[in-house]
Amino acid sequence: MYWIIGLIVFLLLLPQIVATYQEQIFYRLNQERLAKTKSVNVRQEVENEDGSIDVQLLALDGLLLHAKVYPRENPKGIVQLIHGVLEHKGRYDDFCRYLNAQGYVVVISDTRGHGHSTNQKYPHVMMQTVDELIFDQVLVTRFIKERYPNLPLNLFGHSLGSMIARIYLQNYDDEIEHLILTGTVTPYPLAPVGVFLARIVVFYFGKSGHSALLNALNPGKNDTLDWISYNLDNLDRIAKDPLCQVRLTNSGMLTMFTINTRLKEIAKFQCKNPDLKILSATGVDDTLITGGEKGLAESLDTLKKIGYHNITNLVYPEMKHEVIQEKNRLQVYQDIVAFIENKLKTEVKS
Repeated sequence: MYWIIGLIVFLLLLPQIVATYQEQIFYRLNQERLAKTKSVNVRQEVENEDGSIDVQLLALDGLLLHAKVYPRENPKGIVQLIHGVLEHKGRYDDFCRYLNAQGYVVVISDTRGHGHSTNQKYPHVMMQTVDELIFDQVLVTRFIKERYPNLPLNLFGHSLGSMIARIYLQNYDDEIEHLILTGTVTPYPLAPVGVFLARIVVFYFGKSGHSALLNALNPGKNDTLDWISYNLDNLDRIAKDPLCQVRLTNSGMLTMFTINTRLKEIAKFQCKNPDLKILSATGVDDTLITGGEKGLAESLDTLKKIGYHNITNLVYPEMKHEVIQEKNRLQVYQDIVAFIENKLKTEVKS
């Protein structure tokens, strides 16, 4: 009897040990690669008729990160964008063009496993570790600063991108002037359980499968899209977009749960830039992902505990998760630019 219990415990704990070891090895390996990278390797650069530039950047592990640059003469600064899960950079074209028209160079990349940042090892929605997502964005930051030195850099992240951006702060908050979060994901109470179970599923059943158990733990698992937006045109575009019609792999689910748990690992944040200005812009009816008033309070209180004190919280009426895709998105656009330019008049200090 005891040996059976011992065997079960061993089978449950082995995936935790292996996953932790692999994550540590990956982190050290890519830190070394990043330290040895003197300049970002740009594999391809194509100027489009509209003036935007499609760029392929060589990631630390050899994956080609597909990015788009919206250049302009005499820019005020730069905005680096990180999109959400199950989407791609193309969905942000309208927002990017607005920022560009306001005087900013804009750079947005397809997160690995999304859009065109895929290969045989990383098919759609294959994400293997949190740190690879962070290192990819650090690489994009380096590319930006090599191309546009001495210009202020502002970081924007939506949903999954809001989590990537917050973990980016752990070591790189001194690289940016402003942080803008939309669809600000709340720390999820079941995320540690999700990590534990996802490690078991990945270890015994593989990275690329689709687990009903893990999907049941996913707060964004709804089969319908109506929680995303009030804008029916936006929902129709999502439904017809083949790059959005994918499911999270087991490995992708593990990454989502892991990054969520790391939001509250306060001791890991160096907080080199406590004066960093942070904006959270969310829809009042985005309760599923932000956690509503209580969830937002927890997210912003965590940032305060880390050491950040310039935090602005905007909650928009009649909006859901994708505030920059709603019909009245222009107000959000304008507020984000005003925030970047330190001119936001309607702010509600958190």
